[in-house]
Amino acid sequence: MKYLETGSGGADSIVFLHGGNVAGWMWGAQVPAFEDYHVLVPDLPGFGASNALPWPGMAGAADSVAHLIRERAKGGRAHVVGLSLGSSVAIELALRHPETCSDLFLASAAVTPLPRATTLATRAMLQFWGRRGFWAFLAKSYGLPADSVEQFIETGLGISVDTARAVYREISPGRDVSALAVPYLAVAGEKDARSIAETSRRALGGAVAPGLHHQWNIEDPQLFNDALRAWITRGELVAGLRE
Repeated sequence: MKYLETGSGGADSIVFLHGGNVAGWMWGAQVPAFEDYHVLVPDLPGFGASNALPWPGMAGAADSVAHLIRERAKGGRAHVVGLSLGSSVAIELALRHPETCSDLFLASAAVTPLPRATTLATRAMLQFWGRRGFWAFLAKSYGLPADSVEQFIETGLGISVDTARAVYREISPGRDVSALAVPYLAVAGEKDARSIAETSRRALGGAVAPGLHHQWNIEDPQLFNDALRAWITRGELVAGLRE
């Protein structure tokens, strides 16, 4: 599994886990903002620079991240930040390897079973997976800024439909968070899909990023960075988010 490693300041490490239609580059506005920390940004198997590797399943992805943390993170522990698929992997990581997680910051997490309408829409989307126009449409629906669109399209075209199908199959039933023993904060974009913006908030008791969509770390990086720093340094909800 390929990864970016940067920064050596401070006593703590942060691991950023990307979403399902992107790769580690999506954290481009976060990495320099946390240069006072030691930062690890993997491309999960099947994505980005790791897209030649088969998707190993949620458990296998979590095990790969656990291995990275043990090998590279300070003290073998890290603050774990995930968005969408990355949040699902973070939850699995905390359930399987809680000793590697100081805490979790779960953005745009899907934890309850996806509605049938979403499942049907996803199946339809997979029919267009290899088409550039599909990825351009998706970038617009996510509200991505113009300077991120081309990279988003190229990354998406590099993800195999088999990987996408396997990931959606695992996410659809939802995630069991009842056994989580690691502190966490969940934040969903107010304008995210209802299946995420509402059900993940109910299951996780989280907060809302007002006016923002699924990829809200790119839409409003300042708010995201402030929220993350408030959480990992003080365990607090930053002003600008809504409970």
